[in-house]
Amino acid sequence: MIEYTAHILTAAAVITALRILIGPTVWDRLLGFNLLTSKLIMIIVMCAIIFEKSYLLDIALTYALLGFVSTVFIARFVRDRGRI
Repeated sequence: MIEYTAHILTAAAVITALRILIGPTVWDRLLGFNLLTSKLIMIIVMCAIIFEKSYLLDIALTYALLGFVSTVFIARFVRDRGRI
């Protein structure tokens, strides 16, 4: 049952990646990036459960922090029109 959920999350991540590629605005692409990050975190957690590897949870936590920081940085960069 948990393997099916992982496959569904993988398919949803692929669809979200397509949203990033065809997003008409930068904000749509940023939202797609944020969705993709959260789905990848869920996939990593599912893999940690399936394979019983606790270090994958540390990787998921690190990826969540990096995803949050990068989303905030990109949003501020776009809002300020390129000024860092």
